[in-house]
Amino acid sequence: MDNNDSSPAITFPNVPDDFCPSGNWQNVFQVFIDEVLSNGTILVPGLGDVTPQQITQINEDLADQQTQISANATNITNLTTQVNAIPVVVIRQGTVTGVVTGDSIIPINFPALPTNSYVIGLTPHVSGTVGSSGHPTIGILQGTKVTNGFSIIVENNISEITQIDWVAIYSV
Repeated sequence: MDNNDSSPAITFPNVPDDFCPSGNWQNVFQVFIDEVLSNGTILVPGLGDVTPQQITQINEDLADQQTQISANATNITNLTTQVNAIPVVVIRQGTVTGVVTGDSIIPINFPALPTNSYVIGLTPHVSGTVGSSGHPTIGILQGTKVTNGFSIIVENNISEITQIDWVAIYSV
């Protein structure tokens, strides 16, 4: 029979009308198995076309794929570890304009960072004129650095500093 034109099926012979074994249930089932079920047929289209070498190759391919899957799982674990090692960086930044002449304290407020362990960068913008008087000083007012801001102190501003760019960088 050419299985390629058939649908997959499991077939068994009909149970004869006169099938009536005697004995206990174990004997009855054993006779049924021996006379009916053992004469069944399994039809698998194309099964006769698969060679033992092809089956061996399929098994080898499956083993290779399982090895690749295991390697990929290890790679994913390694990548997860590397991603988790990337530092978290949070940046707050802004600009203060209209810095007044003389001495001043300028409060800077921003959405809170996780801690007050962050670095601050200040960039003063100065006018084109430089006088002969002492030059201004700019810095962070001691004790004002908190999770949601800090204060800039400007001393001796003789209209040289016109604006200040600031950045607060938090990194874990």
